[in-house]
Amino acid sequence: SSLSHPSIVETFEYGITTVGEPYIVMEYLEGQGLNTLIQSCDQRTAEHRTHLMRQAAESLATVHEAGFVHRDICPRNFVVSADRQTLKLIDFGLTVPDTPAFRRPGNRTGTPRYMSPEIVRRRATDHRVDVFSFGVTAYELFAFTSPWPGTVATAKKAMEHDKPPIPITDVCSEIDPKLADAIHACLSANPGDRPNTMTEFIRQLT
Repeated sequence: SSLSHPSIVETFEYGITTVGEPYIVMEYLEGQGLNTLIQSCDQRTAEHRTHLMRQAAESLATVHEAGFVHRDICPRNFVVSADRQTLKLIDFGLTVPDTPAFRRPGNRTGTPRYMSPEIVRRRATDHRVDVFSFGVTAYELFAFTSPWPGTVATAKKAMEHDKPPIPITDVCSEIDPKLADAIHACLSANPGDRPNTMTEFIRQLT
C-alpha cells in the first residue's frame, strides 16, 4: 500500500474482517497478462513494446527505491491494457524488504523460468534478482521466445540460467543493438555484471 506509481496496481485498504480473516482491497484492472500476449505473439503488443518495457522498468525501480524486492517479476505479473498502451505490475505475494535478514541464502522463490542463478543455487540475494527476471521478461517481450532453448518449467531446468542466453539479435533482428546490450546485461549470471539499479537501466534505455 506504500507503493504509488501509475504502473503499479493500487492497494486501497487492508485489514482483518469481523470473522478474523485478512483482506486486501485493490484496484480492479481491465486487460490481459503480458504472458498471454507474448505467447500469442500479439503484434499490437510488439508495436508498443519499448514503451511497455519502460513502464515495467519504472514500476520495478519504484519497488526498489521503496526498499523492497518483488521476487516474482515475470510477464504473468504485468497486466496490459486493451489498447496495449499501458501496463501495471501486480502480485506482491513474495515481496520482502531489501534488508540483510531477507538476503540470506534460502528457498527458491519465484517463477522458475525467470529465476536468477543466485536464487536457483540458493545463494545470497538482493534486488538484482529482480533485475535478472526483468531482463528475461524484456527479452521475451521483444523476441516472443525464451532466452534459453526449450521451455524452462522447473528449478532444475533453470540451472541453465548460468549459461549465456541466445543473442536476442538472432531472434529479433530489428532490435536496436544498444537496447539488445542493455537487456543482455540484465541477464548476466553474475549479479555484479547487471545494472546495479533499474534507474541505471532506464538511463540506458533513454
